[in-house]
Amino acid sequence: MTLVEHLNPPQDGVLVPPAHLRAYYYGTFKLETFRRASAGLRGELLSRGLRPEHRVLDIGSGIGTLALGLIDYLSGGYDGVDIHREAVTWCQRNITPANPAFRFAHADLVSRAYNPRGVIPAASYRFPFADRSFDYIFLASVFTHMLPDDVVHYVEEISRLLTPGGVCVASYFLLNDETRAGVDRGESFMSFRVSHPSGVCRLHDVSVPEAAIAFEESFIRNIHMRAGLKIADVRRGFWWKGTAHDQDLLTVVAE
Repeated sequence: MTLVEHLNPPQDGVLVPPAHLRAYYYGTFKLETFRRASAGLRGELLSRGLRPEHRVLDIGSGIGTLALGLIDYLSGGYDGVDIHREAVTWCQRNITPANPAFRFAHADLVSRAYNPRGVIPAASYRFPFADRSFDYIFLASVFTHMLPDDVVHYVEEISRLLTPGGVCVASYFLLNDETRAGVDRGESFMSFRVSHPSGVCRLHDVSVPEAAIAFEESFIRNIHMRAGLKIADVRRGFWWKGTAHDQDLLTVVAE
């Protein structure tokens, strides 16, 4: 693909984010990479029970990867929340006008890795939605960049926001006997060699803790149980034994 194509992507009637935002999120300008990611998220959620009438909350909505994959499917409504202001602004200006049921909000949360000028601690952030507002909540590579107190609070918020029987799908790097051994052998795609003082997670970079975080699976299971969320399925990734950046995917149900 030429530089001209980077700046002026082919117009085939399919809305895609600008090249610099695609490169920021996916490491490449290629349209096919973004479209494949969008279609993959759609398929992932449909295979885990997403129905057209569901109302969806996308925490970490980014450049609308999931939203654009669901526009021709979802009738119940969609809200996306993200800390990256430019990504949210693009979605608000380009997705919402033609699709009013798809809304996006900026959360100015503190993150040394992704929003160093943020003002709101994630551990005290209340999502601006009423209790039991959503049938389906999705978080892609969000908990992999959050510290323990933040994760505990978010799980409690997810419990508050889900309807009874509602579903949350979220990705993690989960540490158990098998994955921890892979990390200790140096086989994981990130080192995760720094133990956090909490004892419930490991960091990739102590100077920027939110860069990448792996959690003890027992801790994640316990906080879901305390929040009234039942873990229905765990799809294991292979991040711990190679270079692949595929994460563990949890499907939980509100009791």
